[in-house]
Amino acid sequence: MKQRIVFYILFFVLLIHNLSPNTEWPIQKGPYLGQKPPGKTPEIFAPGIISTNISEGCSGWGNHMEYFIFQRWLNRKPKLYIMNQVDGVWSKPRPLQFAEKYQIGDFTIAPDGKTLIFASKIFLNEIGPDSEGGNIWLVKKTKTGWTEPKPIGLEINTKYHESYPCLATNGNLYFFSRRPGGYGDSDLYISELKNGKYQSPVNLGPKLNTQHHEWDTYIAPDESYMIYCSTMPAGLGEDDLYVTFKTNDGSWSKPIHMGNKINSPKSENRPYVSPDGRYLFYASTKNGNRDIYWVDAKILNSYK
Repeated sequence: MKQRIVFYILFFVLLIHNLSPNTEWPIQKGPYLGQKPPGKTPEIFAPGIISTNISEGCSGWGNHMEYFIFQRWLNRKPKLYIMNQVDGVWSKPRPLQFAEKYQIGDFTIAPDGKTLIFASKIFLNEIGPDSEGGNIWLVKKTKTGWTEPKPIGLEINTKYHESYPCLATNGNLYFFSRRPGGYGDSDLYISELKNGKYQSPVNLGPKLNTQHHEWDTYIAPDESYMIYCSTMPAGLGEDDLYVTFKTNDGSWSKPIHMGNKINSPKSENRPYVSPDGRYLFYASTKNGNRDIYWVDAKILNSYK
């Protein structure tokens, strides 16, 4: 009788342990966190692991796909998490230690796979007490960890809001800003890197910028195309994704709406293409809360 009682006690202890949602992290192996790649129809990325019933936003990979960083919003504040691949197995997401201290908002990872460039709401003494929004900062990943983040400089940062920075392979910086002198509520800009120094930003002009909001620009590493977000009325929803291609004379083509496969009556933004060039990642609220989606990047060829 005692043996039977002990058996049932052990059975129920094991049962409760196995039903606990926090006892074990499911093992994820292989490329793209072990997820089955999508075709030309967008799918939610890593449901239940990355995309959850909590809102997610920006995302990015290391150059060799050895780590993945993503943004999750908790109590309306962005938090950054990292997953590392060790011996083919992906770790559980853990907070980036410096992210909260530096109030990191939207970010992208540069083509070198080691530079995280981000917007921060930290007050910069050089700008003064009347700063109205975010500024752009850089941080590097080294063999021993992350360097101390630094603002990119006063050629770029102003008292107005600058955000969603993205770097090309040559170091040229693309971002959006709400500084005066533009065409609309927020405009797209480029700052060229020459002799190791960023030049004064140049507005990308009325072909891309409208009287509305243009933001969240992803630049291809070779600057051959750019994906960005706009609230112009011609779209399907709150903000939609558009793509433009570099022409033979160096100008940008007329922006092309990316259609109802990508866009919806809700919000689509935060575009990013994986370092291998194979998949487009972006954020969408079409199913309620904001999730990260991915789709075969070959879809871009259909817009040329």
